[in-house]
Amino acid sequence: MDNAISVSKAAKLLGIKRSELNERLSAADISTFEGEVDFEKVKCISPSLDLSDPEILDRVKYIRENLAKTSANTVVDHAGRDLSVEVQKLTKDLMIETQTANHYRDIINDLAGKLADLQKSKAPEQRDVGLELCQWLRNKICAE
Repeated sequence: MDNAISVSKAAKLLGIKRSELNERLSAADISTFEGEVDFEKVKCISPSLDLSDPEILDRVKYIRENLAKTSANTVVDHAGRDLSVEVQKLTKDLMIETQTANHYRDIINDLAGKLADLQKSKAPEQRDVGLELCQWLRNKICAE
């Protein structure tokens, strides 16, 4: 396993119990070795794996911190516009887009939960369909 991760850490990343992850791994015939599992295989059975980009989070934090500083000192561009008003408008637009993205993320997480239930099914054909759909969804999420 080149990309090994502990099962407990993988479960934390997924936001599920270790026992549930073990059930999913067992249903998908994914082996573990000494408490570790191949991270790429975990991603295949878990389309809801949420690995946020820290660089983007840092940028949002920077923008929010600096917005408070600039609103105290009104900045005017060369066309005579108040840039603080422009920044406030863009901030509002960003919040709306973030809410929309969160809504879509919730839908995908709900779908991932349903797929996880399929993977734990007693019927082999349902487990296979669940695994295949999880892999498809993971590929769509990771595609650029």
